[in-house]
Amino acid sequence: MSFFYIISKLFTYLILPPGIFILILFLAAFYAKRFKVVFLFFALCFYLLSNTFMANFLLQPLEKPYNKVFKAEKNVNAVIVLGGGIIVGSANLPLTNDAYKRAIYGIMIGKSQNLPILFSGGGLSKKYRESDAFLTSAKELEKPFGLDISISKNIAVRKFSVLVEGKSLDTFQNAKFTKEKFTKEGIDKPIIYLVTSAYHMKRAVMLYHHFGFKVIPCATDFKISHRDSNIWDFFPKMSAFKHSFVALHEYFGILSLALRHIKN
Repeated sequence: MSFFYIISKLFTYLILPPGIFILILFLAAFYAKRFKVVFLFFALCFYLLSNTFMANFLLQPLEKPYNKVFKAEKNVNAVIVLGGGIIVGSANLPLTNDAYKRAIYGIMIGKSQNLPILFSGGGLSKKYRESDAFLTSAKELEKPFGLDISISKNIAVRKFSVLVEGKSLDTFQNAKFTKEKFTKEGIDKPIIYLVTSAYHMKRAVMLYHHFGFKVIPCATDFKISHRDSNIWDFFPKMSAFKHSFVALHEYFGILSLALRHIKN
């Protein structure tokens, strides 16, 4: 590594967020006359959560059980794809990165297994929902890849088609409103391929089991990269901080389900 490469890396990790905030907290702990322990505590917490090793440690129990190659099962009713956010005003592909990976993987499974895909996601925007963004993205992919995507309203028809559920605001409502669509068609115990991000799969499976689904997890959008570690992994990164936040959000979500006696 050249001298200038090392300097640019150090500048990136120590001067830009979150590194600069951690440095400020450590300096405050060193120079402050009061609350030294408090400043040091927050500096250490911020550093650990911004560290690749800690982020992977938190994500590992969530992702590892679902890091499997897709395997086709019999008597599956549909593919359920959970929303993951949109970018309102985007000129193309308006789904977020997480949501787009879920959508692509769901379309791949639905097409290969000749099954209907139900995309579940609403969001807070009333004018343009996640379900609208999914349909937009699906139409953008249709011609270049020859997908021949047909829009349907009947989840009971076992052929490749797309349906949307655009009311849900969270995973609980994803499962609840999805079940209502199956119940309407007389399917009481649906068997589904459930597509969502790997970190989100455990909580999603718990909720879909709660509403009477037999779930075959089909995880995508993995955050842990199983590459060789290097010295830069010890430096704080915003990407690692985001991954730590995502993992902690899931743990709190799973805890809330346990407190409501919703079990896997």
